Amino acid sequence: MQVSPSHSQRQLVSGKVGWGWRQATLPISANFFFAGLLILVVAIAQLVRIGESTFLAIASLALLVGFGIGIYLAKSVVNVCQQNSDYLFSRSQLIGMTAYWLILIAGLSSASETFIKGFVAIWWIVPAAIFIGISSSLTLRSGKSKTTDKKQILEAVNADVLNVVTYSDQTVLVSPSSLGQQPRQFNSLVLIVLGFFFWSMIDLSPNLRAIAAIGLTTSGMTGFFTWQAQLRSPEKVLHLRFSGLWGLAAEYVINIKPFSCLSVIKLQEAGGELSWMQLSGNNSDITLPLAMTILPSSNKEATNQKASDQNDELGQAIREEFRLAKQETERDSLGMATVLLPQGAGILAGTAFIVLGLVLLFFFPLPTSLPTESAIAWLGVCLVSPAIARFFLQLVAPNSLQSDRPSYSKNHLQSWEIGTAILLISAFLSTQPTTKTAPLIIFTQSLPILTLICGWLSISIGACILAFVRRTPLWNTNY
Repeated sequence: MQVSPSHSQRQLVSGKVGWGWRQATLPISANFFFAGLLILVVAIAQLVRIGESTFLAIASLALLVGFGIGIYLAKSVVNVCQQNSDYLFSRSQLIGMTAYWLILIAGLSSASETFIKGFVAIWWIVPAAIFIGISSSLTLRSGKSKTTDKKQILEAVNADVLNVVTYSDQTVLVSPSSLGQQPRQFNSLVLIVLGFFFWSMIDLSPNLRAIAAIGLTTSGMTGFFTWQAQLRSPEKVLHLRFSGLWGLAAEYVINIKPFSCLSVIKLQEAGGELSWMQLSGNNSDITLPLAMTILPSSNKEATNQKASDQNDELGQAIREEFRLAKQETERDSLGMATVLLPQGAGILAGTAFIVLGLVLLFFFPLPTSLPTESAIAWLGVCLVSPAIARFFLQLVAPNSLQSDRPSYSKNHLQSWEIGTAILLISAFLSTQPTTKTAPLIIFTQSLPILTLICGWLSISIGACILAFVRRTPLWNTNY
């Protein structure tokens, strides 16, 4: 995530912004294409089954419109990869998505089941065409810029090498390369879209469909992030930034003055496979987030080597900028209690929420069709779950650092407030007007949608807690 320069005259001294961005667009293009093709095939198949020529004509127009929008949006994807930044939705994009969502809600209010199926299929053709348009444009841009020089070959091989950029004002930015983190970010966006697509279009049992929908959605939500460490040596400040959707973002400003060394601590019982990086001082320690120091890999030996290399690269930058000593130690579980207990409690809490959600969605009755309130509930769950997850993480792991991200102005609503209002609206919409207003009747009418909301919310909260465990620094005071 590339931070805007704090001084307008700041110049690049060493490093390269957006290193590996051309290679990063290739997996992004492939994922956009296959996701768009899947959605398009399913939507057209449903329209063919309905057999209405009017629907097919509207679908053709929607396909052209969506494809054009996708070609236009591809430029912003390229810019994000070039700057290695987090993707920020513009005001016009947010207004367009909100209007398009309201069109879906209005269409689901129809009484005709055939019309609803055709309408939803047409509604999905636009995002499918946008994905295919973005993929086509990215493929053309990559093809024009593709060369076979040694530098690009090295970029393709060293995808997990960190990007270290130094500026003239003694600011150093450390982050994964564009090739290392941009595909994950945009592929997570695809998963979010596929989550609601599975709920609204795939013909499965309501229970399996609900589980698949929220599973894909939460995987996309928690994976849609970038991270960056900004080292400002004159002020002795380490600024950690994690981007994210709907309250998943966080910033931590750490004063380095109380710390004298950067330690790499390995757990003895794990044979050195588990390790943590800590800023250590006389009175306190701060453990850096695992997301910054551990790289996922299918090869065990490659994982250890890459994690070691990344620790060395990140650790070396921090030590050199802040003149910290290097220390490597091994500790047993008791010596690592200040790290293992909060992380273990967070993992246990997240797993418990996920299991509870799976039980609710698998064993209890859910809405059999796609009512308006379930579409509203899906969005509400996405908006409110990160805030609830942070609250529970602070309860089970009180030594987690609080985010320094500035709170919203009192004149602006936060995402969890909007999400709570949306969930209340979806719950009230499920009650049908009747002459009898007995509480039992109202509760029975609302039970399927309430079960769906609680199940989705539990799984989403659990997944967010597990994500926060990996992205949250831990502090410990030594007396």
